[in-house]
Amino acid sequence: MPILQFIAQTILGELIVVIVGVLFAYGIKRQYDNWRYGRYRIRVIKNQQEKVNRPISPRKTQEILDEPADLAVFLKGVASPYGWIRCDILGEGQDLGLLIIDREKREFIIDLDKNPAAKNSGEEQP
Repeated sequence: MPILQFIAQTILGELIVVIVGVLFAYGIKRQYDNWRYGRYRIRVIKNQQEKVNRPISPRKTQEILDEPADLAVFLKGVASPYGWIRCDILGEGQDLGLLIIDREKREFIIDLDKNPAAKNSGEEQP
């Protein structure tokens, strides 16, 4: 019986150590992610008026910064109620000033006043 009691105590002790270790590591990782990806904002400007100015969660910021395709979809989704983006927002859009990514201020700025004019495709502008 003492051997079974020893095994049970050892397993229980190891289980507690593992659980505490995982929770500690999770807390450290979460703090790191908040430090690295936190405090980002997205702003949409149209007719020289700010239409959107809201924070982006650290989790979403990490997702969109890690994958450019996700960034493009996210930016177009936020801007879509105010106007259609009529160019590649990550390429031509940055060249035109339509998109400004300011990592120091932690901002994504979409200036719809710099959106190129619609081509003769019959599309209407919202």
